[in-house]
Order: sequence, then C-alpha cells, then structure tokens
Amino acid sequence: MNTATEQLDAARPVQGSQGPSSVISKLDPFLVRLLIVMSMTFSLLPPGFNWGNTDPQGSYAEGSLIFQMEFGSVFLIGAWLAWRNRGWSLRHVVHLNPLLIAIILYCLITILWSPYPVVTLKRSIQLIGLTLVGIAISPPIGGKQQLIRTMLGTLMTLMAFSFVVSLVIPRVGVDYELGGAWRGILTQKNTLGAISGLCVVLWIKEILGTTFPRSICYFGILFSLFMLVMAKSSTAILVATLGTGIYLLIRRRYLTGEFDGRRLTISLAVIILLGFHIFYVINGRLPEWNELFAPFGALFNKSTDLTGRTDIWRLVLLEVDRHPVFGIGYGAFWLGEGSPSQMIINALHWIPLQAHNGYLDILNELGIVGLTIMAGVFVFHIRNLIKLTRIDREEAAIHWAMLILILISNLSESEVFRGVLFQNIFFIYSSTAISARITLHRMEQAELAKQAVQELPSDGALRGATP
Repeated sequence: MNTATEQLDAARPVQGSQGPSSVISKLDPFLVRLLIVMSMTFSLLPPGFNWGNTDPQGSYAEGSLIFQMEFGSVFLIGAWLAWRNRGWSLRHVVHLNPLLIAIILYCLITILWSPYPVVTLKRSIQLIGLTLVGIAISPPIGGKQQLIRTMLGTLMTLMAFSFVVSLVIPRVGVDYELGGAWRGILTQKNTLGAISGLCVVLWIKEILGTTFPRSICYFGILFSLFMLVMAKSSTAILVATLGTGIYLLIRRRYLTGEFDGRRLTISLAVIILLGFHIFYVINGRLPEWNELFAPFGALFNKSTDLTGRTDIWRLVLLEVDRHPVFGIGYGAFWLGEGSPSQMIINALHWIPLQAHNGYLDILNELGIVGLTIMAGVFVFHIRNLIKLTRIDREEAAIHWAMLILILISNLSESEVFRGVLFQNIFFIYSSTAISARITLHRMEQAELAKQAVQELPSDGALRGATP
C-alpha cells in the first residue's frame, strides 16, 4: 500500500490550499533539494567562502554581509516555498513540536534584557528562518528520504572537493600545525572528520537498501573512511563507530515484546546504578569525572580535561551564577573582545567562541528556563521518534542515530540551537520532517477509516437482504 507521501509525489492537489499553489509541481522537489544543499553547504564552508576566516558564526557582533546574504537567500526561498504550499505549511505548523516554538519565542523575549539586543534578534531570526525552511521541505513537498539522501550527496561533494584541494593546494587543505591533518575546503579538520564519519553511517544505510548499486555504496564507504583517516579526528571515528552501531541496532526489531524496550532501558539503568554502588562500597565515595572518562580518553588519546574544555566550563559556571534563571540573552555572550566573555578571555589568554558544551551555553544564555524548554524539545522529539518507529522503522532508525550523536557531541561542542551550524540545521529539519510524516500517517489512517465506513452496507440494504 502506498503511503500518503508516495501518493502525493504524483502531484495531486494539496488539501487546504487554494489557487495555483494548490498543486505540488515539478518545481517543488527541485527547490527542496536546493534548500537542503544551500543550507548544508553554507553551514560547513567558511563564511563568505573566505578561507582566511574560519569562524562559522560570522564576524562576532557585527555579522558578515556575505554570510547574511547566503542564509538570507535560503530563508527567502524557504518562505516562498512555504507560502506556495501554504495549505500543508499551516497544517505542519499546527502539528509542530510545541516546545520548539516555545524556545524560539523565549529567545526573542530575551531581547528585553540582552546586552546585545540586535545580536539576539539576528540569532533568533536564524532559528525562525531554519524552522520555516524545515516546514517548507517537509513531506509531502519533500519526499520522506529526500532530506537524508540530498544531505549525503551534498556531504560527498564537499568531501570530493576537499580531497582535490588537499592534494593540489595543501596550504589551504592541509593543517600542518596539527600533524598534517586534512581539512580540505572546510573550516577545520574536525569538521571534515565529522562529515566523513556521518557519510560512513549514511552509506551503510544505503547499502542495506535497494536504491543504489552495491558497488557505489562500497566506494562511498571506502572513500568516506579514507577521508576520515586523513582528517585525523579521533572524535569523528567515535561518531562513525557509535552512529553505525546505533543505526544497525534500531533498524532491526531484535526485541518484539510490547514492553521489551522499557525492560532493556530499566536493565541498563540498574546495571549503571549497581556499578556506582559497588564503586561507592569499595572506595567510600562516588567516582570523579576523570575516573569515568579516563578509559575512553585513553582509547581516543584524549586527556581527562577534554583538551582544556573543563577550564572553560568552570569559568562559564561563574558567569551563570550572575543570571541563573533567565540567562544573559540568546547569542549575547561569546562575541569576542569587549563582550561579556571578556573575563574568560582574560583568564585563558585566548578568544573562545563557545563553552564547548551546548547545554552549558544554553544555561548561560537562556538560564534555567531556557534549559528546561530545551530538554522539553528533546523529550517531545523522542516521543515523535517513537511514533515514527511504529510507522516506518527504517526511516526512524537514521533519525534516532543522528539524535543520539547530536546529544552526545553537544557535551563537548556547542551546536544545537546555535544559529546556522550544521547539527542545529539538521536537528530542526529532522524535527519538522518527523512531525510532518506523523501528520501524513494520521491523515492516511483517517482516510482508510472513512473508506471502510463508506464500504459498509447501509441498514436498508441489510433489511432488504434479509429473507
């Protein structure tokens, strides 16, 4: 049986729309792919395609004109596509993650006390723009696999260019200060490593399907692994390994009982708590951070202070104490010299642009209120993922893997709800797409129920058929 998404790919009228915009035309899928390519590319390449500037946020408080033009064009095309299919857009807004809307509204409210209200407004507009684009490219306008496959094609193209640049123009593509690690045309080696590791997971997904020939999938995996090794990013290797394991575990129904998933979760929690209990009985105290991290750090050649990250965390927590409930203002802290982060710059003697912990940055900028809303966003997203798993386990598996990787990586990097960074873009697009898929499934089930009722014989027909 075809799904509602597949049926609507044939360009039938969109319910609830009026006029020429009521039909999904051949232009719409092209625009969906264009928006995904543009947003992913702009988020990964240096602002304004200036390889002398690797700050993904643009120029601190003032912003970059080219950077604003790049994403301004994305937002305008997305707004036009959403208006063109406004019937579906309005339906998606109604069924969107309500906490996602709440955190955007709260970011706007922090303009009232932000020391840089214009910056807070700009960063909030970025969230609004990305959400609007996410709504515009969601099914049925965009196919259910379009986000993942277009992203894979985009990342592979960026890696191909990075491969050529690293060989032909090594002064641009190779970071000799970091042991000759490749960064290609991207901002840094960790970025190249991250997308390489992600492509490994995506190609493994495709090799288990039927869309691409096996030979192409094998080549994609080998090329991605090669770029992953050349980037020399141990964190990216962990992402590739963990992401592959999560995807393979979730896509197959190893546990078929109604409550087996809950039992597994409870069992894992009991094992972890039992481990803490045994450690406490033996040592008379709970384990410290370095004792928990040391085995994993040794495996990936990382120090227990996460390469100085814990020093930044301690300083940021001092700042949090000044405005713990409502925060300092969205996007108004890490703005370079002369900004509220000056005391951290003075202490570290260099200019950090994030706390290297996304949850800590949200706590600092949005306070306990914002952090609570953010937790609610993830909880509602997980709730939707559980629903999608029951509808389409294969599609849900890759979104589960990406979500878990984002939640983990956000412990050491600030990306989620941090403007137009890659992980934030994917999370918002994923959230809007999943909500749309669930909406379409509900419509499909309602239509089937309606047809079933219409096919039932009437009371008169039943009486006439009685001998």
